[in-house]
Parts: sequence; structure tokens; C-alpha cells
Amino acid sequence: MSFRRVFPLARRVIQQLLADRRTLVLIFLVPLVVLTVAGVLVRLEPDEIRLGVVMEDEGAALPVGGGGDAVNLGERLTDSLGTLTENLSVQQLDAAEAQSRIEDGKLDAIITLPADFTAQTIQNRAVTLDVEYEGSNPKVAQMFDTLLNRAAVQAIASLSAVSTGSTPDVTVQATYLYGSAEFDQLDYLAPAFIGLFVFMFVFILTSVAFLRERVAGTLERLQATPIRQIEIIVGYMCGFAVFALVQALIILIYTIYGLNVHYMGSLLVVFVVELLLALMAVNLGVFFSTFARNEFQVVQFIPLVVVTQVFLSGALWAVEDMPGWLQPIAWLMPLTYANYALRDVMIKGFDLIQVGGYVLALVGFAAAFVLLSAQTIRRQAVG
Repeated sequence: MSFRRVFPLARRVIQQLLADRRTLVLIFLVPLVVLTVAGVLVRLEPDEIRLGVVMEDEGAALPVGGGGDAVNLGERLTDSLGTLTENLSVQQLDAAEAQSRIEDGKLDAIITLPADFTAQTIQNRAVTLDVEYEGSNPKVAQMFDTLLNRAAVQAIASLSAVSTGSTPDVTVQATYLYGSAEFDQLDYLAPAFIGLFVFMFVFILTSVAFLRERVAGTLERLQATPIRQIEIIVGYMCGFAVFALVQALIILIYTIYGLNVHYMGSLLVVFVVELLLALMAVNLGVFFSTFARNEFQVVQFIPLVVVTQVFLSGALWAVEDMPGWLQPIAWLMPLTYANYALRDVMIKGFDLIQVGGYVLALVGFAAAFVLLSAQTIRRQAVG
């Protein structure tokens, strides 16, 4: 191997990269942006479980052998829950207010302690708890079941009339506002996976394909004809959209039937959201490809456009749990609206009207990127 031939070639590559400021920014700045976002989110504290307690327990007197004193196990249970973990927020509410809050997504679960809770616990030597879960995140139910068992054991451990020397039986009778006990973590993540894969693959396909049209001179020849700039963008969008929709349909069918994911809402509504997300991704790909001079630069856009949306779209961390300065940025990400819409449909069973705000946001993003792409290629044509 001759270094006299290697070094000039290496120097040529370095000089080309140094002359391309856009590539230098993508190489050195974008990783710092992505790492900053990832670092902030990874250090987030665990999600807080918001519990509402409907306290109706009237207490009861212990049997003579147990001391004959009055005791309220409902209050003891509530106090025990509050000391188990800092990630549990306990609020005592009346039944109507608790139900209203869980329907608004402000509570993760409700425990109802009936008037005879203490009396029944003493009589049966066991604890039976009625819990209603909001149900949109199965992880909450799994975590909360463990906390309830620990709190119930602590609440009655000191009562000789109840304690029999062994761990008392604790039965959690759970109902779900959304979803069911069959839902697992994959069911919760599946809507985000659907949105992510549709967005990512459509964006990459469109941006690379549109760049090739520019490099081959096809776009330049089209601009020499009477066709308008926006008509060029819409034409390309319709062509790419055919493949995007087929891909979206394949992803949806495989996720539901191949991975056996549970869902509550209409698959037609899910596909409509996918359709709008795919069209938005097509337009986004066309827009960003107009800033790339080669396929290498297109690839460099992927961390900036795709990875940041994965982190900030609510797929892995809820937007509400992010730092305040990150939340407005998260709501500027089109994938955020798609993820929330898909979860509301697949987990909560919402219809198209109920997710209408998210759908309109996706339509707005798609239209905005059509106009931006038309303006961008017009400037390139003038230049």
C-alpha cells in the first residue's frame, strides 16, 4: 500500500467535507441536540401515580378480645399508602368529583372504601378493595397492585383481632374506565410503534426519492414547463402517498393480528390517523430533501427529524412529565398528535370526533409543509 496515493485521497475527502458547511453542522451539532434531549428525558423521575380515595368508611369497634377500641381501617390504609413511596399522590374526594377527575385523565385510579369496610375486614379476616383504574397505562395497574397489598398489610398488621399470624388475604376487585386487565405494556406501546414506523419509513423513502428526482434533473425540467410549483409538490405527494398508504396498512395489520395487540376503538379510525400521518411525513420528507445536496445529507437529517420526535412525541415519556421548557417543543412535533390520537382510539376507544383536534393538527402540518416545500423549490429555481 502506498501512502503517497492514500494521503491525497484522504485530503480530498476532508477538503470536500470542510467546504460543505451544512454537512459539518449535521455531523457535529445534531448529535449534541439529540443527546441533550435524551439526557434530560432519561433523568426524569418516575411517573407519579395519582390516586383518589372515596372515604365512606365509618369504622368499627374491635371485639372485646381485641381491646374493644374503635378503629377505622380505611383511614389507616390511606395513611399507609401515603408513606410507601414519594411517587404516589393521594387525594380524598367524594365519589362524583373522583369520577369526574378520572374521566378527565387527572387521576390514575380510584379506591372506594364503603361504610362497612372496617367491619367487613374484621369479620372476614381479609381485605377487599374496590379499585377503578383509568386504564390507559397498564404499568400503573401493575405498580399500584403491589402498593395496595403492602399498604393493606401494614394497615391491619397491628390489629390482633384481625391478624392471625400470617399475611392477611388482600383481594383487589379492579374495574377499568378504559382498556381491561388483558391489556399489557405492548398494548400501551403499540399505538406509538405504529405511528413511529409509519412516520420514519415514509420520511426516509420520500426524502431520498425526491432528492434523486432533483439530482437527475427531473425537477428542473418540470420547472421549465407551465406547471406551478405547488402542483409539482402535490403531484409528488400523491405518487409517494400510494406507497406510504400500502406500508401503513401492512404495519397496522401486522401489529394487530401478527403481534396480537388488544384494541378498543375502530381500526378504520386508526387507519385514518395513519393516513394523515403518512401524508404529513411525505410532505415533511419533500421539504427537508430540498435542503440536501446528496443522500449523505439526507441521512444526516434522520437523527434531527426522526430521533427527536421519538423522544418528544410522548412515545416513551408522557409530554406532561417533561420539563416545562420541553413541553412546547413536544407539541410542535407532528408525531405527538399522531401518538395521542392513536392511543385514544386503540386504548380508550375514542371515535374520530373525539380525536378531532389531533386529526386537524395533522392536516394542518401536512398543508403547511406542502406550502413550505413549494416555496423552497421556487427559491431554488430562481437561484
